[in-house]
Amino acid sequence: MANIGNSGYQQEFAKALGNALWQYIDGRMGQARAAEILGVRRNRLNYYLHDLPNGKRKEPASSVLYLACTKFPGFAFEHGGYRLKAVKLGEKRLEKRSEQLAFSFYRQIKTGKVNVKMKRPPGRIELSLSLGAVTRRRVAGPSSPKGSRFSSDLNG
Repeated sequence: MANIGNSGYQQEFAKALGNALWQYIDGRMGQARAAEILGVRRNRLNYYLHDLPNGKRKEPASSVLYLACTKFPGFAFEHGGYRLKAVKLGEKRLEKRSEQLAFSFYRQIKTGKVNVKMKRPPGRIELSLSLGAVTRRRVAGPSSPKGSRFSSDLNG
């Protein structure tokens, strides 16, 4: 029998798990295939993924969470400040590949005007990069008022 005092938390958990399942399934496979992998009927899985007419959601069995974590590669469920995922015993935990952010900088950099700051909060690395650009000088053009065009000549 469910604890009535926890029904709000249980609904929050059921919706969060259903949403995580939906985000994983959507675009990867159909609900019928997902239900087959999880060992539940398709209509039962649908109850977990969508709200009932009364706005509530069916609370999934714990086996659904276990099977989602073990049968869906890369599935992880975050709720209440915890991340639940399965890692096989005896296997090394696969680390995430490093991510790179590409940016374009089409100007010259002033000598000594590159600052790099690194912070290491738990679980991630924050990198800040500041570049000082060479400013372009204004020069008078033949058909424009003085100082209205930029010169592309940075040396002279």
